[in-house]
Amino acid sequence: MDRRLATRLSKFLSLVLRHRPDEYGLRMDPEGWVDFEDLIDVLAAEDILGENAEETVEELVEGSERRRFEIRDGKIRALYGHSSRVTLDYPEDEPPETLFHGTTLESARRIREEGLQPAGRAFVHLSSTEEEAMNVGRRHDDNPILIRVDTFAAIETGLKFHQATDLIWLCPALPASVCEVPELPEAPPRPERPARPAPGPGVVGDPRPAGPAGGGGGGVEIVTPDPSQGFQRRTRKKNRR
Repeated sequence: MDRRLATRLSKFLSLVLRHRPDEYGLRMDPEGWVDFEDLIDVLAAEDILGENAEETVEELVEGSERRRFEIRDGKIRALYGHSSRVTLDYPEDEPPETLFHGTTLESARRIREEGLQPAGRAFVHLSSTEEEAMNVGRRHDDNPILIRVDTFAAIETGLKFHQATDLIWLCPALPASVCEVPELPEAPPRPERPARPAPGPGVVGDPRPAGPAGGGGGGVEIVTPDPSQGFQRRTRKKNRR
């Protein structure tokens, strides 16, 4: 399959099957499945695939080294990454002693204080290898930070892990106590805002006296009307012919 088409198709399937099925008229069941033929109709309507669409989608799903989607019994779903709440039918499984998460420096600082949160998704996504975690992290940062998760300590707190693929594990939010964050450079101090210059003569609120209009001071004379004088209308006198 052409690489450009594969990339476009994979991104669109991720959008539809993870985040916005309703926007394209697809009905998703609680486990994340949508009807395969309905999806093919959407791909045709969006001018992404035409002839042999079913075979093309199947080739993408089955031929990808990093499994993202699954086709079964006339239905298709994303294996992970959902922003909507779904009840994935992955059984609880015992993870390796350590799982990994690649992230940005800013997020790593937050994880150190607050733990690892789903960040808009239904689950926290962890990788089974350091290499995979760093590859995921590079989508957001050229130099990602590698977080190690002590899964045994997490299980002792009552958390459960589910294996989505050979490389991806899912779990609820993780406390900071089970997340090993490497030493991070301190955040640079925020620059101080420069002091605002004092207002010049004649500006409202300036205690300094204003100079005369057009004088050397260059200030603007503030004239305060006298209420006792009432409103005086100025008219232009007409020249008599």
